[in-house]
Amino acid sequence: MNKVFRTIGLLYVLLYVFVSFGIANADSWNLDGLYSLNVFSSSSWDLSRYDNFVVSEGDYFLVDIDDAFGYLINDDNKTYTVFPVMTGALRTPTPENEWIIKEKNIQSNRVIFGKTGEFLRMYLDDGNTRTGYGIHGYGYFAEEIEKGTKFLTLGCILVADNIHDLLEESYLINNENMRVITTNEVNLSSYIKLGL
Repeated sequence: MNKVFRTIGLLYVLLYVFVSFGIANADSWNLDGLYSLNVFSSSSWDLSRYDNFVVSEGDYFLVDIDDAFGYLINDDNKTYTVFPVMTGALRTPTPENEWIIKEKNIQSNRVIFGKTGEFLRMYLDDGNTRTGYGIHGYGYFAEEIEKGTKFLTLGCILVADNIHDLLEESYLINNENMRVITTNEVNLSSYIKLGL
């Protein structure tokens, strides 16, 4: 067993060296949710900007993967709020699909998974197929957004920590079963934008 742990540790060291010297890009490695080895500071998005959006049953999360915006949508009152997200890198894009969030995991790495380590796991829309994709915070989210970064992950969706809190609240209100749609086509012309 110790040999297995030493081997895994050696692989992570090699990955770090390859990325540090530009031999490989961390975004090209498929490690189920592991992202760039850059360290980022905590995000500074002001959740009060989203206070006009009332989380309620039936909310769902729509992600524009090309433009890197997330929309928390309420169909009942035809409202939504919008915020920046980061999606899959060019070599590891976030797939267009319909998903269900049915579980929340706590990850130990607080840089990759944000201040709380909370990871909202996405299942395929059938509700039975667990994937490596999810939604979570990321250490220096605000700085990356300010640099114009849109595509950073191995396919997961990154949000500011306080936006993650908003999504988690919606997930809980929806009986731990929340719909997510990742797409390149967004049309909310019949909805009212709240929160900004």
